[in-house]
Amino acid sequence: MPTRLLISPPASGKTHTCIEQIRSQLLAHPLAQVRVVVPDRLQASYFRRRLSQNGGAMGAYVGTFTDLYKNILERAGNYVPVASNALLHRVLLEVVDSADLVHYEPLRIMPGFLQVLSDSFAELKRTLIYPEVFIDQSKNAPLAQKELAHLYAAYQTRLQTLGWADWEGLSWLAVAALEADPALMDGVIQLLVVDGFDSFIPTQRKILKLLADKGSVLITLEGEENSPRSAHRRFN
Repeated sequence: MPTRLLISPPASGKTHTCIEQIRSQLLAHPLAQVRVVVPDRLQASYFRRRLSQNGGAMGAYVGTFTDLYKNILERAGNYVPVASNALLHRVLLEVVDSADLVHYEPLRIMPGFLQVLSDSFAELKRTLIYPEVFIDQSKNAPLAQKELAHLYAAYQTRLQTLGWADWEGLSWLAVAALEADPALMDGVIQLLVVDGFDSFIPTQRKILKLLADKGSVLITLEGEENSPRSAHRRFN
């Protein structure tokens, strides 16, 4: 199935093109499964409203990457509940309290330390760096990185023991489910539209790559190819 990438400046009609593609798909195949992925709930509401105004809302599901991950895990029969912020904070607190720290010992009681750890773990997960890999890569690293690697591993082990996941962990599980069963989403999505993003983190790119041959895929990105404008450097 074709994967199409539409690159154009902001407010140049990318979302309108997506809506027209959805309407065309549903007119030709009324029972087709269409999924739209947008960055957040606000944009999901906006996309649904525009889709409805153009008569193409029936048969199209609009959500976020997190919704897509949940759908994949439900198909695999392996859905794991997402822990609340309060529970994640408690897990981090337990991990830090029980850790043997040297470099980070002065920070152990600092109120902002847990938030910094949470942000670091989320970034590691978004870049698909698994705890065992991070520990292995940190063997000859400075003490700060070694301790961070062991805190990361302890945090993930604790979550798994409790049977919970954090938001970034859902993407890991979804990737693992698709890699374990490449036919998992066969026939489930006839058209996948990904709209409103200016870049993708590694877990999102991995999911899109794994889904690329399951149906037609349309991805929009802001920018202009070969534009000399500094504003478009990140988009390029």
